[in-house]
Amino acid sequence: MFSFNDFMVIASKCEMLRLSYVVIMNNDEVVLETEEDRFYFETAVSLEALFKALPNVKTFIYDLPFNSVNIITTKTAEELLKVPHFLSLNKFEIRGIPEIFDINTFYGHIKKNKKTKIDLDFSRQISNEYKTRLRTIVDEILETENRVY
Repeated sequence: MFSFNDFMVIASKCEMLRLSYVVIMNNDEVVLETEEDRFYFETAVSLEALFKALPNVKTFIYDLPFNSVNIITTKTAEELLKVPHFLSLNKFEIRGIPEIFDINTFYGHIKKNKKTKIDLDFSRQISNEYKTRLRTIVDEILETENRVY
């Protein structure tokens, strides 16, 4: 775990960033350290807020912690697409994505994307309905003969 301020001292100028099971916490929040709280990160900084603070990043890889509460929200995909430097990334890779992630909105971006290599890996704990939606997207991609994305 890092406080947001400490993280920015290390990462603010990074062009390539890989986070593995790291949680960036809001600076003014107290982190509970009991055994039962260690996988529950209510005060974590969202992925989109984190990304907004990293304008130099060109390669972004994040292996999400087991419980990514507040890191990925229903608005994550929509908010990421509003960040200008997100659209110019060379590589964007996220692993352990929960089903709260709006894949439909993000898939719209994927179909228009001609620059960024995107690698999405979803949590094993997603519903069958979400898995069906992912399979539909994969099938659509594979069936598209002249895709430029």
